[in-house]
Amino acid sequence: MKNNSFDVNVELNIETLQSGELTRTKISELGKYTQIGKAIYLRFNESLDNNDSASILVKITDDGEIHVKRVAQSTNLASLLYFTHHQHNNGHLQTEYGTMPLDTFTKDSKVEIVSNPLSGKINIDYDLIYDNNVIGNYKFRLIFSA
Repeated sequence: MKNNSFDVNVELNIETLQSGELTRTKISELGKYTQIGKAIYLRFNESLDNNDSASILVKITDDGEIHVKRVAQSTNLASLLYFTHHQHNNGHLQTEYGTMPLDTFTKDSKVEIVSNPLSGKINIDYDLIYDNNVIGNYKFRLIFSA
């Protein structure tokens, strides 16, 4: 099984529409690209206030499903969301008070990766759903390059 790992520059832009309010988040960090078999992993940190950080792992499975895991130990929050083109998926948010089920509906997803030179784009447009209610619309745009 082939295992390739490379340092990459990661730029993540997230656009969130919740209750009619639009917010934009931009993260630019150094990260690690790893390929194990046909699965691809991108790991990087998100800088938070007070010199804290959250670790983010994006996994692209060999069948094209995208998993996004975010862990912020300082706030006791961890989320794991799954994205499959045009499908509903079950995920969750782990808090200090317990686990909240969070579902996603992936309206659109696209992954483009070029191996030489190593670079890629991961785009996900999705609805975040709690208790059968859409609580937000998201646009996730990740670009990386070695």
